[in-house]
Amino acid sequence: MIRTDLAAEAVGLAEASGRLEGVEKEESQVGGVTISRVRILDERGERAVGKPRGVYVTLSTQNFARTSPENLEDTLRIAAREIARLAEGKTGGGVLVVGLGNAQCTPDALGPKTAEQIFVTRHMARELSQLLDVPGMTPVSSIAPGVLGQTGVETGEIVRGLVERIHPSLVLVIDALAARSMERLGSTVQLSDTGIAPGSGVGNHRQALSEETLGVPVVSIGVPTVVDAVTLATDVLGGREDARQDGLREEIRRMMDDRQAPSMVVTPREIDVLIEHSATLLSMAINRALHPSLESEDLAALTGA
Repeated sequence: MIRTDLAAEAVGLAEASGRLEGVEKEESQVGGVTISRVRILDERGERAVGKPRGVYVTLSTQNFARTSPENLEDTLRIAAREIARLAEGKTGGGVLVVGLGNAQCTPDALGPKTAEQIFVTRHMARELSQLLDVPGMTPVSSIAPGVLGQTGVETGEIVRGLVERIHPSLVLVIDALAARSMERLGSTVQLSDTGIAPGSGVGNHRQALSEETLGVPVVSIGVPTVVDAVTLATDVLGGREDARQDGLREEIRRMMDDRQAPSMVVTPREIDVLIEHSATLLSMAINRALHPSLESEDLAALTGA
């Protein structure tokens, strides 16, 4: 089994094995950004890709750790546009932004760091509309609920309780993801309308956050920050995906089991900068998408970005 949260990677693997059905995909290029759009249509697609039916948009661009958010304007603009598309018609009752992950663990801190920079308006949306002369501002709230080991409460329970209390019409979830390829780390953004299962990328499955579990639409956004060590070793040693690589992967896993080696994930050494830049990029894109009537300069001033 290859561990990846990215639909674009899962589709590529399914294609290589000749078992891709029930899936539509298209790819385009805007400036320095490659946009991959995958639609999983039915049960055949779910089986082939291993992900629930829905829309998955992947943006591939420069590495965020080596490029400041100011130099990623194309990525920021496209990400804001895609968030707005996925959220279209679903923001009237307010948006709850949820930053998943552990702020004390750098590779897992993307969600909390992003949530810190969201322009929250639910507590004074009417006053801000008058002050900024922007009619009908979207009521936005934001939370970073931590992880089970910190709170003793499942993230899904916290978010579900909050949804039942404040009744948003959309939940927007941010989380760090796992990729198959090191090249994807910090240079890819995935957006989806299917929700997310916290911790799935590192094999720590928690309660899913989806429309089915929360009762409202859920849009998920993530950046891959880790890669499974066995998958990475197989990719480096085995090259393209084929039957020989499947055998190599199983051999590496057997060797690790024989040595009683723990399951591991790998993250780049510049992970702290990657998280900082990715969080700024995502928060700016979310703020633009949810508050399209405000200028980018105003949003930056209001959030301190």
